Amino acid sequence: MTKCLIVGGGFAGLSAACFLADKGIKVHLLEASPKLGGRAYSFSYKNQIDSDGFKSENVDNGQHILMGCYKNTLEFLRLIGAENNVLFQENLKIKFIKNSGTEHNLNASKLFYPVNLLLGILNYTAVSFKERLSIIKLFVKLIFINPDDYNNITVDQWLNIEKQSDGIIKSLWDIIIVGTLNTTAQKASAGMFIKILKEIFFTGNKSSVVVLPKVSLSEMYCENSKSFIERNGGKVTTSEKVNELVIENGKVIKVRTAKDSYSDFDFVILAVPYHSFEKIINISDLEFKQKLEIEYSPILTAHLWLDGNPFKEKFYGLIDSKVHWLFNHGKYVTIVTSAADEIINLKDDELIKIICSELEKYFPIFYQNVVKEYLILKEKRATFVPTVELIKLRNKLKFSYKNIFVAGDWSNTGLPSTIEGAVLSGRIAADSVISNIR
Repeated sequence: MTKCLIVGGGFAGLSAACFLADKGIKVHLLEASPKLGGRAYSFSYKNQIDSDGFKSENVDNGQHILMGCYKNTLEFLRLIGAENNVLFQENLKIKFIKNSGTEHNLNASKLFYPVNLLLGILNYTAVSFKERLSIIKLFVKLIFINPDDYNNITVDQWLNIEKQSDGIIKSLWDIIIVGTLNTTAQKASAGMFIKILKEIFFTGNKSSVVVLPKVSLSEMYCENSKSFIERNGGKVTTSEKVNELVIENGKVIKVRTAKDSYSDFDFVILAVPYHSFEKIINISDLEFKQKLEIEYSPILTAHLWLDGNPFKEKFYGLIDSKVHWLFNHGKYVTIVTSAADEIINLKDDELIKIICSELEKYFPIFYQNVVKEYLILKEKRATFVPTVELIKLRNKLKFSYKNIFVAGDWSNTGLPSTIEGAVLSGRIAADSVISNIR
């Protein structure tokens, strides 16, 4: 039986392991931390907001969402029996809020695709009617655009070429850019952004819908993944960090960890973040002989437990705010700020003041005194920034080793640093293993 050792237990490593296990390959997954999930996991948090004292509940390290165009991720969830752990919108529906507290809906109608999306844009009152026509004009143009033709310019430059007004950029494009790329229009590759727009809006009606976890992240996919691997004869080991790969004649013959060493394998998949990857492998052995200079972008998450929750929607988008999204979990709400470079290093008490101040501006129904407890979470290396320079280098990324493959959202998937990018990388690595079995 073919055996594969997989290093890393995030979305990339777990999906690679499950796709391989489904094909009858015996996998052994090693994860350095005590838990699975990488940068998308849950943990038990004790709060004291209830009269009966401390109460423990599972919270996510950050709010992670999926979209209907995440085809590889959704197939992965179906494979491990976790498809019922997520909730699909029937059609795209997002309620945006402006500083004045006015609500502006971006809702796809119930008419046939893609007319329903065009009508949704026509009814998006956050911008003027003239600006809505300008958005539709650009969407129609997108159908005929090749993203690769725009790899040498930034999103900001592209939007200026397309004469998108400041109002449109603030009320639509910035929201999509930050939400999908976790960076600004001034930094992101236009080619990458155009590709994402085409995936979301031009690959079917369901591609644009938001998909939310119904349970905590660990319950959503980590537990199911581990069970699936073990049911198919594989093994999952946590709290075991890989320190070194032993290579002879261009082939990995041994993997050394802090606790043990492994040599009973045919293939190895490294499914770790780039900053971990370069610690356990010689970067000069990459075929293009150049280190990736990756700039990271942080995400700030705040969980707020409320004395009476005034919010009705499952989530809201805030236009031109210091915070970007509010997700409603009933007992508590989750506030997310992407590309949070300006505030990520502030102290928690400073951050909660900023967050509550923004919520009071945008939601007349919210008052700071309803916050009974809060938890601030900082992911300083949440995603890589898809700059023009990085995308060029990333597209050339290859290995020179015979039996080792790479996975991770930073690898050459053609996608940004998203859950879908991570899962796709796992699938690509798994397919590479399968194609190399003799």
